[in-house]
Amino acid sequence: MRMSKNSINIEVPDLYYCSEFCPLRTSRTPSNPGRRFFGCKVPKENGGCGYFRWIDPEPSIFVHQYPKVESSLMIKCKGGENSCDRLKQKLKDVEQERDTLCEKLKDSEEKLISLRQKLKKVKLERECAMLKLNRLVLLLLIVLTIKWFFNMV
Repeated sequence: MRMSKNSINIEVPDLYYCSEFCPLRTSRTPSNPGRRFFGCKVPKENGGCGYFRWIDPEPSIFVHQYPKVESSLMIKCKGGENSCDRLKQKLKDVEQERDTLCEKLKDSEEKLISLRQKLKKVKLERECAMLKLNRLVLLLLIVLTIKWFFNMV
């Protein structure tokens, strides 16, 4: 497989002077935004070896060389910030809705518990009423049986 002049095979991370594998990192600086590189994890001031190698080729155009492009990108960036603010607000709204729904769920669960207790009480009262009715029917049968017995004699 033939690679172009600007291509670099990065399947295996570099082994740097500290005899450790370098993590693949991404630049966040204004002069090299988004460029990837291998670099020592430990800063040179803290005893690191200072190993550094760019993975991505150097851009041929820098945004700051073209003020119109830079200003349009800044406008897009600011628009992105508005988009970010809108997303943050949407997240807050969703979190508020979640909290409201959690409160409603808690209230509903409490009502359900209360209704189950009432249902249990009603069932017990119904059983009690059925027992009383059965006693009355039995008593009525006994009275009728006694009356019939005395009428026969």
